[in-house]
Amino acid sequence: MSARGRQRVRLLLVESATTIDSAQRLVWELATRLPDHRYALRVWLSPSPDVDPLADSLEARGIPVDRVAEIALPWTWGRMLTLWSQLRRLGPKLVHFHAGGSGAQPHLPTLARHAGAEHLVLTRHLSTTGLDPWARPAERRIFQSVDAVTVSSGAVREVLVQETGVDRERIRVVPNGVDPPDEPKERPAARRLRDQFGVGMFKPLWVCAARLEEAKGHAVLLEALARVKERGLDFVAALAGDGSLRSTLERLAVALGLDAQVRFLGHVDSIGPLILAADACVLASRWEAQPWFVLESMARARPVLAAAVGGVPELMDDGVHGRLVPADDPEALAAVLEEFHRKPDIPRRLGLSAAQRLGTSLTWDRSIEAFEAVYDDVLGLASFVAAKQEIRSGRVVQGHDARR
Repeated sequence: MSARGRQRVRLLLVESATTIDSAQRLVWELATRLPDHRYALRVWLSPSPDVDPLADSLEARGIPVDRVAEIALPWTWGRMLTLWSQLRRLGPKLVHFHAGGSGAQPHLPTLARHAGAEHLVLTRHLSTTGLDPWARPAERRIFQSVDAVTVSSGAVREVLVQETGVDRERIRVVPNGVDPPDEPKERPAARRLRDQFGVGMFKPLWVCAARLEEAKGHAVLLEALARVKERGLDFVAALAGDGSLRSTLERLAVALGLDAQVRFLGHVDSIGPLILAADACVLASRWEAQPWFVLESMARARPVLAAAVGGVPELMDDGVHGRLVPADDPEALAAVLEEFHRKPDIPRRLGLSAAQRLGTSLTWDRSIEAFEAVYDDVLGLASFVAAKQEIRSGRVVQGHDARR
């Protein structure tokens, strides 16, 4: 049946984080890229003021947004009845939940089902190396209650399988995406940043973009930078992002004698020019699902030095597309940074190889198509995405309508 002859699917995207994070980035991409001829889409977001820019941007594009309070907080019968009534009134056919951290929302999928939602999809944004033990039974029940579970990397899937006992086949890997950068547009700002930081051929700029939280390993990175300085090498390290550890890390940088080398930039609205300005991009995390910072760096042919944790090794091979080192190892980080400093041809080669590796395989178009395929599967529809891919490859398959 063609798209014109088929009623649009009422789709509700639900995300309850109170600050902007990876889950909300995916919600944004889905909401703005899913074809409106196929989906009548609505978004639920937290009423937190930190989420206002996302809500405002979606509404400016004509996407209905509801600010739904306390989805992830302790439940009362009153809250449950209110949410049930909202879901019943909206009548979504498909609800796509986004859950991050530990302790996902154990009642909401069941509530949505009782309110009449026919199909449920859950994307698990795992931000740590594991779930709190008390949350694991609830997590298992959630997985069993929905029609499909997606994660961004095989590493996240393995953590969930080990900790919840859920069948591996129920968890599908849908990688994150990245848009091809507009480097001609970003390059003037990148040049201004290099001038601002006073970097050049013998004084490289190293960039790290991550929230200033324990899991991101900034203290390890600062220790590594101190060792590089002790070896007589000059550099600037720009740390983009904010978080609860900012004042602690600023004091540590001073204590390590790095106050002239390390710049804490806080929140950066557009990270592209900063990455393009970098001689190398560094991530010392203790755990990552599939970091967009790495994808954005690879897309701009910037060499990446990262801790080999979570889904990062799925993005690149050590010594081919970037460099991987053990987590919590400042000496290993320092050794690679020293090599990058003394032999700049090595990071340039790695960056070019990374861009070739990324190619067109990890784009947002591919990611959204993969989610459409998940939706089609749970809805019991022949895959619209499969039809598009067959047309691209020049194949004609009976029963597929490319105009759907």
